[in-house]
Amino acid sequence: MKRYYLFYFVVVLVLSSCFSGKHIAQNHGVAVSTHNPTFLFISDIHLNSLSENTSQGNDTGLGLWKIFLNKIDTLLSGSEAPQFIICTGDMPAHYSCSGSCYLEEKDRVTHNANLATAFSQLRDLTTKYHVPFFYLPGNNDALAGDYFSFSDKGNNTPFSLLPEAVNPFPALNIKGGSQTAPCMVSNTHAAMGYYSALAAAGIKLIAMNTVIFTSKFKSVDGTDAEADGAEELEWLKTELQDAATKNEKVYIAMHVPPGLDAYYYKSDTVNAGMWASNIQPQYYWLNRFLTIIANNKKNIAGILYGHTHMDELRRLYDSTGTTITALAISCPAITPLHHNNPGFKLVRYDATTKAMLDFTTYYTSPTAASWGNASYSFNTIFGFNPGKTMFTNLTNTPVANIARNMNKIFTVMNGKVNYDITPGIDVKFGQ
Repeated sequence: MKRYYLFYFVVVLVLSSCFSGKHIAQNHGVAVSTHNPTFLFISDIHLNSLSENTSQGNDTGLGLWKIFLNKIDTLLSGSEAPQFIICTGDMPAHYSCSGSCYLEEKDRVTHNANLATAFSQLRDLTTKYHVPFFYLPGNNDALAGDYFSFSDKGNNTPFSLLPEAVNPFPALNIKGGSQTAPCMVSNTHAAMGYYSALAAAGIKLIAMNTVIFTSKFKSVDGTDAEADGAEELEWLKTELQDAATKNEKVYIAMHVPPGLDAYYYKSDTVNAGMWASNIQPQYYWLNRFLTIIANNKKNIAGILYGHTHMDELRRLYDSTGTTITALAISCPAITPLHHNNPGFKLVRYDATTKAMLDFTTYYTSPTAASWGNASYSFNTIFGFNPGKTMFTNLTNTPVANIARNMNKIFTVMNGKVNYDITPGIDVKFGQ
């Protein structure tokens, strides 16, 4: 009789596991679901729609752009399609400039054409699968030019190039007027480009405009940049507090990350900080932001950024300089301008806690006829336990070990750089 009950128990356990549709893999004693959800993370497209070809050291031509869209199409139509897409800015090609970098009329025509092409084709693709798509401003996106305010003197933004009342940017394919994900939560600062949304059930996305916090930022209409930045940080605190009361986990997305730029640090250790005030003390924005993150760390699932074009990560610290409060990961660029291979990420997160578990970077050669299947994963490169979150795995890892492994993927498998990438990893007060 005992054998019968034991056999019955095993059969029921197996059948219940099969019919639930959840397959659990064991790793070092930790149960890991192989079906945790994902989101797509793209950045720094820098489309040059006047060129068909792309080569290392140049912006994205139409050929590379087309195979990128085809690759995204394949992933969106797959059996484990991502829950949503985040784009951290910089859609149009770069333009050489001097002084204010204000775009001349001849450059503005092509700049706007590049913006409109990227926006419209991403809209078409994501609407085809009705996947939520969230965009936020990069420093190259403003109509007036590099590092200018998101809206111009006429209160126009890049979205003015393709007006849409039914399915408008910055958040595509969401439920209008709804409080159920995916939906907009706060977009009262549309002219400055930042907002919050429910990207998926239990996940609040706070999309920031961190171009405002750079020393190069210029307000095209002469408004007070210091006041704009302070207003955004107060809004950030309010949004994080609101998420805490609703038991939502938060992803904070931005273009320009906090901390040091390792590329510039090699020649200028004093002015290598990504964020710097022109009026307040140099580290004014950084210190205020790190304080907000430290005070709300329990609800922050991760920080996402672009701008550097490389595949990297950053650990944010509290005021003591010893406690890590959040993990930030970059998305490499589509453009190979900085001699990186074109790439983007599929981020896997825990279905319950929403914490980041792993990412896969899909990459290609700038001259490839198709994107292909070349890829690598974070846990494989770093040799980490897939049963733990990325934050947990990285918290007790020496910075030298992180740098050694990050060097393998920094240029998205296009070889090592000739400078030390270590300074950009740990983000602390006063950098």
